[in-house]
Amino acid sequence: MFKSLIYLAGLVAVATALPARPSCPPPQHPIKYPYANTTLVTRQVTWTCRETSDYTAGDAEHEHGKGIFITNGDKVARGFYAYQNSCEYMPYKHIWIDAGETRFISFPDRWEGRIVRGDDETNLAGEPQTLATWVEFSLDAQGWIWGDVSLIRGCDGAVRLWATDGSKVERGFAKNILVGAPRSAYARKPNGACVLKHTENSDGSINTAVRDWELKHVGAAHAYVDDAHGNPVIASTNGRFGAHFYPGRP
Repeated sequence: MFKSLIYLAGLVAVATALPARPSCPPPQHPIKYPYANTTLVTRQVTWTCRETSDYTAGDAEHEHGKGIFITNGDKVARGFYAYQNSCEYMPYKHIWIDAGETRFISFPDRWEGRIVRGDDETNLAGEPQTLATWVEFSLDAQGWIWGDVSLIRGCDGAVRLWATDGSKVERGFAKNILVGAPRSAYARKPNGACVLKHTENSDGSINTAVRDWELKHVGAAHAYVDDAHGNPVIASTNGRFGAHFYPGRP
């Protein structure tokens, strides 16, 4: 009996001495999707990708302004970066918002793109930065804004998106899904932040561990988890959305 106890104590000592396996792999270079980065035409409008991002402290909320009210639901100031579709190397504009504050960012007619969390060192470095929760949106010829929350390129925290035209439609989620996922579901941003990886690879194949985790804890009715499940797009007829970014890992 005494020998058995010594043996068990030895096993415990060895187990406690073993280093814990990391839950997140080392940082990797951004996945190279087929990007353009010059002049593009969308909806018969010609755009030129920005060489530098325009900083705004918040745009005017005039009566006919189109854009998004962004609320920083984190406990510290956060940066938010708006990328125009096919212009992946440099944001169109960016803003820093204090904890708990809301700011309005305006966009021109027919604009199409996304807003993500981030930081200046990473997102203004001139390299594609896709590993994040995307708030995708576009403005149509009528002045409506269309949008969704997408986890296809990654997830660095929860976001809720809603129409401000009185229709009360919303998408997204508030739950923290960054904790408890399978180890193969994680990836690191270039700045070291451990987040959920992309669900789709550049060749169209699916990372099933992270996709299935997000289907279970968010659902295809609330966000895009891949291109095969759901169509969680909403519209606001006044051209304005509200977006609440919950605490995350920029």
